[in-house]
Amino acid sequence: MLNNYQIALLLVIFCLSADMVAQEKNDPFSTLEAGCEATSEIQITQSGDRNFANLLRLNASFSMPNITLEAGSLSTYMTADGSIGEDMQTFSNLDADNIPFALSMLDICWRIDDGQSLFLGVRNMNEDYFTSDVTSFFTNSSCGIYPTISANYSVANYPMASVGVHYSYFADQWGFQASLYNGQGYNHLTGHDNVFRFRPSQDGIFGLVQAEYSSDGRRYFLGSSIHSNYDDGVTPWFYTEQRLNDIISLIAGYSHAFGEDVDCSDFVGVGAHFKLRHSEWGVFSDYSRFVDCNEFATEVTCTIPVGEYLYVQPVAHIINTDKQWSSAYCVRIGLQL
Repeated sequence: MLNNYQIALLLVIFCLSADMVAQEKNDPFSTLEAGCEATSEIQITQSGDRNFANLLRLNASFSMPNITLEAGSLSTYMTADGSIGEDMQTFSNLDADNIPFALSMLDICWRIDDGQSLFLGVRNMNEDYFTSDVTSFFTNSSCGIYPTISANYSVANYPMASVGVHYSYFADQWGFQASLYNGQGYNHLTGHDNVFRFRPSQDGIFGLVQAEYSSDGRRYFLGSSIHSNYDDGVTPWFYTEQRLNDIISLIAGYSHAFGEDVDCSDFVGVGAHFKLRHSEWGVFSDYSRFVDCNEFATEVTCTIPVGEYLYVQPVAHIINTDKQWSSAYCVRIGLQL
């Protein structure tokens, strides 16, 4: 069986080979695109605990008429044994077990027509759901997949992925997405619990749908998920984003998890994003209802570009978990190529 590093090497070879094939054929419709994103974050809590978290993302796609091959990977490393925060939601969306190399995406996309696409293969649902420029600006884990999903189901959510099928339709301001995944996410490339495993009889099936509308600085998401292994395992959500002017955007989201056997039943969040001349600022506050406690969390952050590819992002998190206050402070440095 191939190990992590051999598969990483194969991914690089695939990209180079595809590029050479496209150049030899001189086919204007065959294109190779590749990207790299490296993020590092220094974390410290009010109790003095420290952590250094790192994420490396690689992606490549090879496009032909109506068909695109996509590959993506992530590698994570942090110095602490798990999150150093005392919160339930995990204040940093970088925190993960140390993973030398894991697939986040390895699929084939069939472009049915100008608006419709069908994806088949390994995929991470962070690629498609709960994604906007404003939500990706914040660093709290709940500004991606809501805890009504991430805290209740071990599915294809960062840093895990699953085999599945994903359909998307976008036309003018409207959009619709639907997915079916293996009901358990994995990040291993070999062994029994590998990312290519598809066993609905044991893992179940995890399904998602999301309708979208966007126009003139407004965005609305309305979606729901269901897990076949859980009774009443239905989780609807709603997200709205409103740009007031060229500087200020407001966001709000809500989700509820039905059923009794869930760790997090409710989530609501509101925030604001400000674009200034040479920086961006934001504040986001949320409330999550867990089985054993309620949690309020607020994030205040800004990003300062350094050159064309680099940015620095200081972050402050103020958290109240079960009426106990805590805080965490971070400095994030990102490189995007």
